[in-house]
Amino acid sequence: MIQIEEIEIVEFRGIRHLKRALGRKSFGIAGPNGTGKSGIVDAIEFALTGNITRLGGAGTAELSVKAHAPHVDANKKPEKALVRLKVYVPSLKKSFAIERTVKNAGTAELKPSNTETKAILAQLETHPEFALSRREIIKYVLVPAGKRSQYVQELLRLAELEKVRMSLQRVANDAKRDQVRTEAEDRRTKADFFKHLGFANPKKSDLLDGVNARRAVLKLEPITDLAPKNALKAGVNVETGQGLQPPKFSKLGAKGDLELFMQQLAAPQEAAIAGGKADSVTALTQLTNDPALLKIVKQRALIERGLELVEEDACPLCDITWDVALLTEHLHEKIAKADAAAAILQQLAVAVEPLVVHLQAIMREAGKVTEWCEKATPPIDAAPLRAYAKAVSGDRAVLDKVVRDPAAIADALQALGRLDAPSPPELLDATNGLTAYIDTLADPSKEEEAKEFLIVAQEKYDQCRKTQRDLTDAMQQAETAAAVLSHYGMVSTTILEGIYDKVQKDFTDYYSFINRDDEAKFEGKLSPSFGKLAFDVDFYGRGKFPPGAYHSEGHQDGMGLCLYLALVKHTLGDGFTLAVLDDVLMSVDAGHRREVCALLKQKFPNTQFILTTHDGVWLKFMQSEKLVQGTLSFGGWTVDSGPQVWNEGDVWSQIQDYLAKGNVPTAAGTLRRYLEFASTILADNLRARIEYHGNGQYDLGDLWPSVLAAWKARLLEARDSAASWGKNVQDAETLQVESKKRVAATKSEEWMINKAVHYNAWADLQPTEFSAVATAFQGLLHLMQCPNSDCGEFLCVSPIKGDKEVLRCSCGTVSLNLVPKKK
Repeated sequence: MIQIEEIEIVEFRGIRHLKRALGRKSFGIAGPNGTGKSGIVDAIEFALTGNITRLGGAGTAELSVKAHAPHVDANKKPEKALVRLKVYVPSLKKSFAIERTVKNAGTAELKPSNTETKAILAQLETHPEFALSRREIIKYVLVPAGKRSQYVQELLRLAELEKVRMSLQRVANDAKRDQVRTEAEDRRTKADFFKHLGFANPKKSDLLDGVNARRAVLKLEPITDLAPKNALKAGVNVETGQGLQPPKFSKLGAKGDLELFMQQLAAPQEAAIAGGKADSVTALTQLTNDPALLKIVKQRALIERGLELVEEDACPLCDITWDVALLTEHLHEKIAKADAAAAILQQLAVAVEPLVVHLQAIMREAGKVTEWCEKATPPIDAAPLRAYAKAVSGDRAVLDKVVRDPAAIADALQALGRLDAPSPPELLDATNGLTAYIDTLADPSKEEEAKEFLIVAQEKYDQCRKTQRDLTDAMQQAETAAAVLSHYGMVSTTILEGIYDKVQKDFTDYYSFINRDDEAKFEGKLSPSFGKLAFDVDFYGRGKFPPGAYHSEGHQDGMGLCLYLALVKHTLGDGFTLAVLDDVLMSVDAGHRREVCALLKQKFPNTQFILTTHDGVWLKFMQSEKLVQGTLSFGGWTVDSGPQVWNEGDVWSQIQDYLAKGNVPTAAGTLRRYLEFASTILADNLRARIEYHGNGQYDLGDLWPSVLAAWKARLLEARDSAASWGKNVQDAETLQVESKKRVAATKSEEWMINKAVHYNAWADLQPTEFSAVATAFQGLLHLMQCPNSDCGEFLCVSPIKGDKEVLRCSCGTVSLNLVPKKK
């Protein structure tokens, strides 16, 4: 897409003002933690996308770009916080400028502003993966398979796959639930029909016999089949001359419906209902006993709904501004935390289902009994029945709701408590009154009983046929939904396998490259399954395991980098021309740094890498390996001035500026920090022997004496080598003499015997006295550097391991042979 030619940062994050030309070349930035390195990364990301990743996502609810991107002294003036980039587009072979202020973060000013530059910026805004920190890179390695699938698919621009899958899964679950309920209703209507005919589990012939026995009483032709065209009550009205409707009050019908209602009231004692209640109470109790789990469960429904509504750069629930990708990732992370509750919710759904069906049946039978009460002469008060049916309807709705909305847990537990509670006395008054009324009625004649029997049988048979049709439809819908889900899974997995095959091949190639000394036969395996992405890697030929199983943190970081590179290569192809890696490589051990540099140079020759590190030696190594062509070193940071940039001109100028103001303590601190910074590089370059500290902390007293000893040893080796060859002897001796003089001027070899000249006493010196100290160290360090102003590197022993052969700079201006002639 683009490469950066120049960057200017003003009042942004911890940076007051910084301007640097990058020249489309790879660039390295080093400095201790807290010196402002990541501010440059944030600035680049902000200029290109209008967003800052570290101010969004999980755990950053109180942070925002508008409020916290400006420097703290400019947070009330977001218009002053800005980033300017001059970028080059390789595909267009053109440059253009981008300027973005925090006040108008969503809109960048382009120069020139035309269709081409707008299209490039729009593309950049949808590809924030060019900027990466270790926190982000490790998520591709050490996360569960489901989360890895989400992260990888988002980077590959395949996140829509997961949204579709979730939607299809939801449809399939709903269809299956409808099928289960329809099956229960089908069983109920059949049982009701069979009971009316007087059979518990009849054959077809039994049903025909029961119907035809009543038809015979009415002298009607028997029916030969239970086919839709053969009505059970066919001829009843014609032969009898009476209407189709049964009498206003049917003793037989009322008695049967009342019996069914009373059976439903007693059903909670049955094993299926009692078991469902016990399992439901157990699941709900688990949730109420774990407030953290309950909170996650309560949030899940809301978050899933919000996820469906995410379309613009704002939360659809509260309208707070977010980057769409970050908001989606944030919501997915929250959903993932509810995975532990998923099993409980599934258990609850299974347990509640028969209870919901049971309560639905009570409502239905209560309605029938209510109608018979109203048909009685005089009518029986049915208000208790209606009130009971309403209460049952409320309990059914609560139990149905709690599976999807855990906010209803308290109400659901109360509903479950009422499930097997004794029937209200007023309800029994109504049912007892109906029973007494039925007993006062005369029994119908055989003909009247047969006619009523056939009419009711027809109604129940028609209901059976309807529920059978409903069940057929529900089964077809559930089968179709399951088939669509399965087919989608199969097709998407096949497509993803093709993508992942390419990615894993590149990943294996990259990782084997940087670990060719001990894992040349390494192989990584990405295994997609529906909604998940397993990631296993070879461990020295012993089998494939998750990366976190046996590999060290350094190896895991290497895997994260290699997987990221493989994924971005697939996503952007030739458009992968910029990568900003923020402290990503710090866990890579020294033995593999050369290979990492070679990998980035050889495999991605057209990519501009901007890398940050808190290790100055790592920075110099990247420079000596020609991975980066430009560098920037930060030595400190203050809230007033921002990062303290370490380069030769800046450091000595800063010291002189402090001395001109009589501020010796600050000048002394600046020199000390710079000497510590330079000493870490020189100690590595000269192979100095430093006493090991377990905490990894070294001050100037730990470093500088060993650096001086190593420097003098290398110069002695260079002189001895020159003498043995009979070449450049005078040059070597002159350098040795000059070095001795400049070391003496610093008085650093007197630190241990003369406290007055120790660096701890610098702050007590007068400005003129300290100026002499600074000048002496400046002169000595210049002697240790290449005199070529275009190079200026500290001299380094080559090779970095093994026998010392030459003391040189990378440009070749200085090259001192260290190998004596064999005698």
